[in-house]
Amino acid sequence: MPERITAKEIIRQSDQGLSVRPFIVRADDGRTYFVKGFNRAGGPSLISEVIAAEIGRHLNLPIPGWKIMDIPQALLDFSAMDNVQDLGGGPAFASLQVENASDLMWSHLASIPVELQRKVLMFDWLLLNGDRILGESGAGNVNLLIDPKGEMVVIDHNAAFERELTHREVVEFHVFRAQIGFHQADMLARLEYMPLLDAAIADWDRITSLLPEEWIFRDADQIDETEPTLQERLQILERFKTEQFWGQL
Repeated sequence: MPERITAKEIIRQSDQGLSVRPFIVRADDGRTYFVKGFNRAGGPSLISEVIAAEIGRHLNLPIPGWKIMDIPQALLDFSAMDNVQDLGGGPAFASLQVENASDLMWSHLASIPVELQRKVLMFDWLLLNGDRILGESGAGNVNLLIDPKGEMVVIDHNAAFERELTHREVVEFHVFRAQIGFHQADMLARLEYMPLLDAAIADWDRITSLLPEEWIFRDADQIDETEPTLQERLQILERFKTEQFWGQL
């Protein structure tokens, strides 16, 4: 199991996130996190966050470190903050805060390395994550940050594993949609990614062992009734072994 931390101070609710607005929380390790609680996000969304973060680590993507956070009920009960009970319901997902970061804007795209754009595009299609939208006008929920050094940070994967996501939606709306088609022309990139993806899948048992049982099982029978189930999520990820997957990038 991952190292667990405990919330010490709920600072405020973040403006980031459309479906699940996280809270900024200081933990007993002295660090500050963006935190999503079970009551608001639900088990499947929190599971998606962990799996995405761990798969992203195998791909060497710039995803902030994460931990499981326990939120003392007394901390919630004595807070007058709106929506604070969203943090209740069991263990929460805590993503390390990137200090002084700002949302990626359309004007930043030219400064993002093409290789990184392509890798993020592949990552999102692998995870069926359609929540990386940005238009030239700035509309959309891009879930990418620019840190003070000008480097990109990849965040927020609660909407991953959306089986209804279509390839057309990715082609039309993904922030890095201009990179669609590169894998068909660049076999070297594919050969670079395959060992990383193989290693990620080989690590599946360890990754799923990081998930709190409360997120997966909500009764004594311990039957995985999450949507999608862990087995179904694995099947989604294993699409990278097919020619069709690469042909769509």
